[in-house]
Amino acid sequence: MRIFSLLAACCLLSSFFPCAARAQEAYGARGLFPVYQSGEQWLIFDKPRASSDQSAPLLPGTRFLVVGSSGANLFVVARSSPTYGAVCRDKRSVRLRAALLKGSRSAVGDPVIAIKVSESFDLQGSKAKYKALDNVVDEALYRAIGSTLAAVAVEEVKSGAFRFRSDDEGADVFKADPQTDKVTMKIDFAANVRVSGLTAAKALVTGAQISASYRRCLRLLDGAKLVGSCVPMPHDLMAETSQLRFISYDPGGKGSPLLLAYSRGEPLWGHERWGFVLRPSGAQLFLRDALNPKCREGF
Repeated sequence: MRIFSLLAACCLLSSFFPCAARAQEAYGARGLFPVYQSGEQWLIFDKPRASSDQSAPLLPGTRFLVVGSSGANLFVVARSSPTYGAVCRDKRSVRLRAALLKGSRSAVGDPVIAIKVSESFDLQGSKAKYKALDNVVDEALYRAIGSTLAAVAVEEVKSGAFRFRSDDEGADVFKADPQTDKVTMKIDFAANVRVSGLTAAKALVTGAQISASYRRCLRLLDGAKLVGSCVPMPHDLMAETSQLRFISYDPGGKGSPLLLAYSRGEPLWGHERWGFVLRPSGAQLFLRDALNPKCREGF
């Protein structure tokens, strides 16, 4: 029996880096899917994607590694069929193919992502590490990096990375005289993470309010130093950070973790799935997705 090292999953995820901004649209192209619970069922949806790879990965018998809040296990597609209620386009619900996953759920916890695997993949010998991340935001953290975050926000305005709303009448005023004291910063979430090459790594979810415009970011911190740049977490998926739960999943157990975020309970519009890769150079997005069962585009 072949021992399956989950490092293979990292190789798969690395293929998303060149097109991180298109992660939501292209996630199915390389066999990576968010997993949602609907009633008592675990489902993945074959959503439209921009890639030329239009293969059908959701056929019965297809195997997936499902990663969740407390572990991972192998699942198989029991059946698949067209369905509605997962996504909307042009104010109408889109007909998608959904696959029902079958497998032992006890080791997984809440499902987050599924990675397509071959028949030869096996979890025996896995050294993967899972950790539910607690929010450690406190006043000391604000004192340590609050001014740095405000200064970075100003620089992002100057570079064009911070996008103002089209109807923000105060945008030109700020651009003409960008000052840190006109930036309102908050840290929604912070958690200690183990990243090889960093001595005191923290993952942060920050928010910058400038005039009438707001930008939420996933950032990586080492001590009091920001590492890499902002990974935008736009609110068009609707959930506030407080509705998200965060976990660290390190496939090889060597300090190269994935940061996964997911909604639980009853969100306003639909459940969300986020995925980031954490490396010494910073954080990168590989997945952002949300169910949209209420066709919010019609509101």
